[in-house]
Amino acid sequence: MRIRFTPLLLGIVLIVTAGRAQQAEVFREWTSSDGKKLEAALVALEGGTVKLKLRTGAVVPVPLARLSAADQAFATQAGPSATPATVAAPAPNGAREAPASPPAEKTWPRTVALGIDVTPVTVVKEDVGAKEFVYRSEHYEFRCDSRLGTNVVKEFNRLFEATYLVNCKLPLDFKPTPEPLHKYFVAQLYTNKDDYFANGGIKGSAGVYQRGKKELSVPLSSLGVMMVGSRVSLEPSKDEDNATLIHEITHQMMNNWLRHLPVWYIEGSAEYVAILKYEHGRFGLGGLGERLHHFLQRRGSDGKHYTMLDLEELTSLDGKTWSGALTNGKSSMNYASAALLTYYFYHLDDQRDAAHMMAYLRAVENAKSREEHETAFTTHLLRGRSFADLKTDVKKGLRKEGLEIEFAAAGRNEKVTESAQ
Repeated sequence: MRIRFTPLLLGIVLIVTAGRAQQAEVFREWTSSDGKKLEAALVALEGGTVKLKLRTGAVVPVPLARLSAADQAFATQAGPSATPATVAAPAPNGAREAPASPPAEKTWPRTVALGIDVTPVTVVKEDVGAKEFVYRSEHYEFRCDSRLGTNVVKEFNRLFEATYLVNCKLPLDFKPTPEPLHKYFVAQLYTNKDDYFANGGIKGSAGVYQRGKKELSVPLSSLGVMMVGSRVSLEPSKDEDNATLIHEITHQMMNNWLRHLPVWYIEGSAEYVAILKYEHGRFGLGGLGERLHHFLQRRGSDGKHYTMLDLEELTSLDGKTWSGALTNGKSSMNYASAALLTYYFYHLDDQRDAAHMMAYLRAVENAKSREEHETAFTTHLLRGRSFADLKTDVKKGLRKEGLEIEFAAAGRNEKVTESAQ
């Protein structure tokens, strides 16, 4: 069973160079020679390299030979005469401003994927004596106590950058940005698991987001990186580790939301992203019913039947009580129930278009008090229904996904008080 720490819960800045008016960008679908697709604008053709600008704002070089015959012809014909995408210019004094996140989709996407290639990882610092090694990707800064080749960082960085992108593109419009005073999301990597545990890692976990430290802590083994003496060995990380990391990365993507949201949704929304099919920089949102079945099987059910936490209890849990369940073996039902309720509000409620969840998020985003937060839930998610009515609707909705749901009696979670801490 995975154990998670529950929080209380970079692209290049593309600007127009001085004195030059920004020109319109034309985005089109490009296809690689092996059939992979991405949407990008042509920047330039330089020798045998095509420079493409992604929707994220990153400009990536792609060998002309890696494109389909049709796209090679297009790039060759357009070439230097193509309307150029804007070119990166350095910020004053070398500073870096956090770029705006890519816009959310208007409807639920079928897939969210990185481009043909991931933006190169750069070496910021390698201090052998101090055991300080820093690498940067588009949106992440990886800090490690061992030297890692940039190609190694690039491989596991796909998971981080793809999770950033999917949290940007979902129509929930989270607009992920680094924590205040940070220009990058930070991941602290540990060669030794004992060091990971000593710095806040939880036994049995593959990673943990700690809001107070403003960083994600990850043991290298969870990324498929093994140190054999001074040699780096890279092996594919396990699916279970990927799912846990995706969950924790999603917490980091939502850092600016954590103070606004109830704990059931903080955890349920992170579990939802972890349920999605992930493969080499691509998230697939098709076949979600089947993914739910697999998710529940990992939770010990047969994948077709599940007993959820009482919904009134679930939606009223606070952070201390949720964390307390980690020590008494009752957390699995909490996580699974939060994921199922989140899935219901995303895909099964009313017109099945998440419109009420989006309205709830906009209301919470602008709420000024706890009372306004609670009103947002009753107004947009309950919408006049009692919790008994909501249970009935959740059961009906999930039955359409091939799941038979029952509800546990209320009182499964013991309230954790200040004196118990």
